[in-house]
Amino acid sequence: MKNLINKVKLSGEKKVLVIGDVMLDEYLFGDVSRISPEAPVPVLKEKKREWSLGGAANVALNCKKIGMKVELIGVVGKNDYASKKLLSMLSENGVSTSGIVQSFRRVTTCKKRAMANSQQLLRIDTEDIFPLVEEEFLDIEKKISDFLQPGVVVLISDYAKGVLTTTVLKKIIDCANKNDCLVIVDPKGKDFEKYKNVNYLKPNYKEFCQILDFYRLPLNDSIIKNGKKICELLCLNGLIITLGEKGIQFVSKTDDIFVPACKREVFDLTGAGDTVISFLALGLSIKLPINDCLKLANYAASVVISHLKTYAVGLDEIFEYMAGFDEKIFYNWFFLKNKLDYFKKKQKKIVFTNGCFDLLHSGHLHVLNEAKKKGDILIVGINTDDSVKRFKGNSRPIKSFQERAKILAAMEVVDFIVSFDQDTPAELIEYLMPDVLVKGADYQKEKVAGYDFMIKSGGKIHLVDLQKGLSTSALVFAAKKATC
Repeated sequence: MKNLINKVKLSGEKKVLVIGDVMLDEYLFGDVSRISPEAPVPVLKEKKREWSLGGAANVALNCKKIGMKVELIGVVGKNDYASKKLLSMLSENGVSTSGIVQSFRRVTTCKKRAMANSQQLLRIDTEDIFPLVEEEFLDIEKKISDFLQPGVVVLISDYAKGVLTTTVLKKIIDCANKNDCLVIVDPKGKDFEKYKNVNYLKPNYKEFCQILDFYRLPLNDSIIKNGKKICELLCLNGLIITLGEKGIQFVSKTDDIFVPACKREVFDLTGAGDTVISFLALGLSIKLPINDCLKLANYAASVVISHLKTYAVGLDEIFEYMAGFDEKIFYNWFFLKNKLDYFKKKQKKIVFTNGCFDLLHSGHLHVLNEAKKKGDILIVGINTDDSVKRFKGNSRPIKSFQERAKILAAMEVVDFIVSFDQDTPAELIEYLMPDVLVKGADYQKEKVAGYDFMIKSGGKIHLVDLQKGLSTSALVFAAKKATC
């Protein structure tokens, strides 16, 4: 994953043209403590309002935040409140508004959400979904001709609000093909034939099923089989199907790749698809292999859904999150837990052991080798330097945590290492939920940290017979005696 991060960092600024339905997301936050006497509905006492860019505007913001040079084409109302707010927010975030057509006939699409205790109570949509009139179409057509230059990545964000008609899409696709531009589409609606000859189509699973219905493809066939057929029908380079908590499935005429989702607490799914298409654009624009493009988009979506409201994630936040999945040594329990959840889905048995490992000796190696035999993935918890001092005294540890961890990480038998600052690893064990807990036989089972949790959760505890005369304390004592 480090190579992937470095490729993205060194890629330089790439140009992207976002075309589609721009909208404003408005959030009313408050508390509910009573039911209305007028009707059996909750009364929301408003505390604050917040706004976010939505639809194609959110795609543009995501692209801007990850370092791409962005142009945005869309339609808003001429002088309505949502239009003024949306244009102001675009400008504040450094996204040009020169591609925005202002219409006297349409209102700006606005989604108002009433929120209480991080839960959505109600959504109110203000929108027009009728097709563009000729004057609006001519304005859009001119902006497409002006902005769609050779080498630009084109992102089509279709929310079926009337802007991306068959005629407009034909203009975009023809112009993009002439200029050798990559076209990626987030589709919506009932007519999928209008997307023919784009490079990549990114439906969610519900939209994928709608495509199957549109082309009368058999629902009982696999996603991969149907996906290959769709690629042929629409002349696609690839179909990228987002599967929510399951992950992302890529299908082309000749290949298929599945990337499982990174498990993370979900606060809000709003805008996750916008994030995915933005990061796909980044990855494809710098010619990353499609597998890496999917991973990049997948990590980004995992970060976004952990935030309340529509959220544009930056590269630094993504890199910090991705780094947790690449290292053998973990300082953050959450990142390791995500990785272990993936292995558990694959029916892998997780083994945990722990220690200070201050001066590594053959007794340690014996315990680690025996621990590995009890499962598939071996996790070694190591006390931080402060934890060792509290446990062993101010003269310890002899080696820093970084040194101890690196030495263990070099061992093939050890899969992952994680630090803990507590006096015992009991809290860490409860968080990671291993299948097997291994300790040396100098402990009684009932005295092993984590014993109660392991018994309660149905896990197993295994004690390894120790090799006589081998201990770090004995080595330290021998070393001191030799220097006297």
